[in-house]
Amino acid sequence: MTTSVLEKSLSYDDLIASLRLIDDDFMRIIFKNQDCIQLLLDIILGEHVEIIENDSQYDLKNLLGRSLTIDVLVKDSKGHYINIEVQRDEAGAHPKRARYHQSLIDSFLSFPNEKWREIPKTIVIFITEEDVLGYDLPIYHVRRRIVENGESFDDETEIIYVNASIQDDSELGRLMHDFMCKEVESMNYEVLKKQVGYYKESEGGKREMCEIWQKIRDEGKMEGEMNKTIEFIKKLTTKNGCTIEDAMELLDIPPVERQQYRQRIVS
Repeated sequence: MTTSVLEKSLSYDDLIASLRLIDDDFMRIIFKNQDCIQLLLDIILGEHVEIIENDSQYDLKNLLGRSLTIDVLVKDSKGHYINIEVQRDEAGAHPKRARYHQSLIDSFLSFPNEKWREIPKTIVIFITEEDVLGYDLPIYHVRRRIVENGESFDDETEIIYVNASIQDDSELGRLMHDFMCKEVESMNYEVLKKQVGYYKESEGGKREMCEIWQKIRDEGKMEGEMNKTIEFIKKLTTKNGCTIEDAMELLDIPPVERQQYRQRIVS
C-alpha cells in the first residue's frame, strides 16, 4: 500500500464500513468470488446454474456508439450468458438501458457467418435499490410475447428486475437484505458474510480495499482530465474549424492515446 493510502486510511475505514453490495464498485469486488455468484444466480433464477466463466467489470466496446462497462458477466454450461448489474437510481435502471445491455452483449457474442439459431441465450439481471417498475413485486421476469395470441416469441432473451426494497423471509428477500446491509454480522448467507467480512474486518482485506479505492480515485482524476481535453478538442473543431486530428496535434496528445479520444468524441 502506498504512503498516500496509509495517510488516508482513517477516512477509508469509514468508507469501507458504509459499503453495501448494492454499491456497484463493492459488488464487483465481492462477486469476483464464484461462490458468491453461484448463490446469487441459483436464488434469482430458481435453479442451479453451472458457471463456466465469470468476469467482473467487463468492458464491451462499441466503436460506432456508446460502450459499456458491465458489473458481472457469466457464461454457464449451456452456453448462456448472464449479465448482472446493480443500480441504485431509477434512471440507471431504465428499460431502454436493459435493452441496450442486451443488444451490445448480442453484438459482442455474434460472429460473421454464424447461424442465427446459434446466437446464445442472454439474460440481463438488474438488482435495484427501489421498485423501479412500480408494481410492488420482489422480482420481474420480462420476456417477449406475440400480442395477438399471447404465445412466447422465443428469441432467447430475458430481462430480470430484482427489487431490493422487499426483504421478506424468502430466499430472495434474505438475499436482498444482504445486498442492503452494512453490518457483516447481520447478513444471512455465510458465503456473502465471509467475503464481505474479509474486506470490511480483516487487516489484509481492508488494506486491499484501500489500494482499490486509491486506484478508483486515480482513475477518476484521469477521467476528469480526459473529459477536459475532449471539451478543448470539440471547441477547436466547432469554433476554429480544425479537424479532430488537427486539434489533437495542437494539444500534443500522444499518438498512442488518440484512438481513445476519437472513440469518446464520436460516441
